[in-house]
Formats: sequence, structure tokens, C-alpha cells
Amino acid sequence: MKNDENFETGASHGLPHKTRAEMHESLPVAVKNWLQTTGALDHEPIRSVRLKQTGTIKLKPEQRDWTASESEQISYTNPPAFRWDVKMKLGPGIYVTGKDSFEGGKGSMRIKLGGIMPISKTMENEKTDQSSLQRYLMELAWYPTAALGPYISWEEEDAHTAMATLKYAGLKGTATFYFDEQYELVKVEAWRYKESDEDSRLVLCTGTIKDQQRVGGLKVPVEIEISWLLESGTFTWYRFRASDIRFNDR
Repeated sequence: MKNDENFETGASHGLPHKTRAEMHESLPVAVKNWLQTTGALDHEPIRSVRLKQTGTIKLKPEQRDWTASESEQISYTNPPAFRWDVKMKLGPGIYVTGKDSFEGGKGSMRIKLGGIMPISKTMENEKTDQSSLQRYLMELAWYPTAALGPYISWEEEDAHTAMATLKYAGLKGTATFYFDEQYELVKVEAWRYKESDEDSRLVLCTGTIKDQQRVGGLKVPVEIEISWLLESGTFTWYRFRASDIRFNDR
């Protein structure tokens, strides 16, 4: 992974420019109202967002106990990219580290025991790239001004639901955003590859927002649950709370 200075290019790749007002006018009503509610319309464009996460993880559905975790993430909007570093404590003096990233249209994930010995590496292929793109899109609420950017288009589903489509680096992903009566975002769903092997199939991934707070002039999610809808039922694998959220802080 490149360092932060190189990680964000800031290039527009020659995409046609529209003013924020023009972009906002073309959005579904629910998305318009959501951006108004979050404060995104009056906020400077978000180029990057840094945050920390404290939570619990289950690596497998059959796992009975939750594993404590701490992580840090940085995401960029132009072009779309993110890096997520997690540390999970398995027992006294035993921990596992993981790195999940999306850069230049390529996704990657690695897990190491003690931060040294590799115990898992996701195959870096089109399925990994696609799943990483979908993750980025699902996390749009941390950088809502990107909803007005050149990479994302919107389609209205109903008065409180809209589908976002993200196109970047030859990839295309979609996610459905659900809003409540006050037009606050309550849930995001996307079909993603949970695994990257040849036999893996798309699985519905859901991010449920449990709490939101106003940070730096924006109302953003701070408590979230991430689940997969497996054939055996819903598997909630990650529950966390976000803190130390900083915008445009390189």
C-alpha cells in the first residue's frame, strides 16, 4: 500500500463537470432531503475522512463469542479509495491484524497472526475488486458530499428509497439506500462477494445504522452493524462505534 500522500491522487479523470446545484437538482427527493438533513449541501466537498472504530467481530457464523476489535480507516473521494486496518484480540497476548483496501480499482485483504504470520489472503481478482467497490459505496454516509460527485448516479425507488450506482476504473456497483420519515439514513444494502474463490456467489450485505451524531457540521453514522444474508439466515459479523472522525485531514 502506498503512503497517504500517494494514496490520494485527486484526479478527476476528465469526467464532465457539473455544479453542485445542478447535481442536487437531479437527485431523487429522498436523497435531496438526506443531504439537506446531514448538512452536506453547506459543507465543503469532502476529499478524505479519517476515523477510528471500536467494536466486536465474528469471523464465522458458528462462532459463539464476539472478538474485540479496534481499527482505523481512511477513505478518499476523488478517486474513490479506502484503507482499513483492524486489530482483533483473540486472547492474552494473542491478536490478529487485518488490512482491507481499495485503490485504483483494485481490492485487497490480508489477515496476519500477531501482525507477522499470514493466515489468510483474499484472492485479488475481479470479485475482490467488485466487493471492495461495493463496500466503498455502502460507506457513502461518511463522505456524503460525494453523492454529488461525478462517479455516482442515483435512481429513485420510492419516496424513502433510492439506488446509487458507482462507476470507476471499469467497475460498476450499486447499493440501495433506505431513509426514515425524517430523511435520515437508516440502512444500506448491496450485493457483494463474501468470498473471492471461483465458486463464490453474490450475497446481500446490509449496513444498519444504530446511531448518528453531528461531527464537523455533518450528521454521520457513529454506530453500525454489518450483516450478510446467508442461506442459513442473517449473519451479523461486525458491530462497531466510530470516533475521532476527521474530514480533509491528510
